[in-house]
Amino acid sequence: MLPTQSELGSARRVLAVASIALALGGCLAERPNATFDLAAAQGFQGRAASGKGVLVVAEPTAIQTIDSQSMVVRSGDQVSYVPGSQWSDRLPKLLQTRIVQSFENAGRIGSVGRSDDRLSGDYQLLTDIRTFEINAGGGAQARVEIAAKIVSTRDGRVLSGRVFSAQAPAGGAINGSSASSSLDRALSQVLSELVGWASGIV
Repeated sequence: MLPTQSELGSARRVLAVASIALALGGCLAERPNATFDLAAAQGFQGRAASGKGVLVVAEPTAIQTIDSQSMVVRSGDQVSYVPGSQWSDRLPKLLQTRIVQSFENAGRIGSVGRSDDRLSGDYQLLTDIRTFEINAGGGAQARVEIAAKIVSTRDGRVLSGRVFSAQAPAGGAINGSSASSSLDRALSQVLSELVGWASGIV
């Protein structure tokens, strides 16, 4: 038995609705993540006499949880990520660039660059990103902790080492904007202290 015109019309309408739903679903699935950046430290007070040494900043090490473009959120022992948001580059690579720029902004050492710039350095700055996350428990806080060592490239001797840490309120709702802003504030404090410390050694 052949379908009636009414049945054919209903079938066409169902197919049209299904096609629109699939198209909208595809658009939503392909919607790109909002991308956020971090800033180098600025506003250094005074300008110490520039050293003559060359400092090479290696790419920071990090565990796999934070060695990505995702923004980490920790609640107790559970780790998740801020949905629909990402950093402008892998976090270690992004921080390497901002560390170099912070030293340049301070103007306190002879020369500074990244390890992939192929500089012939006198010193190397090795860092490890221990913590870079939003702690969601009991009032959200941005937490940044970076361990740093300065190594002489002449003999591989560790000249000094220190751990830098800072926190900043993350506000109410945790989203890409609030997370990036609070982590940026905490990082600014860490970078300022890191540059001040290293400048007295290099």
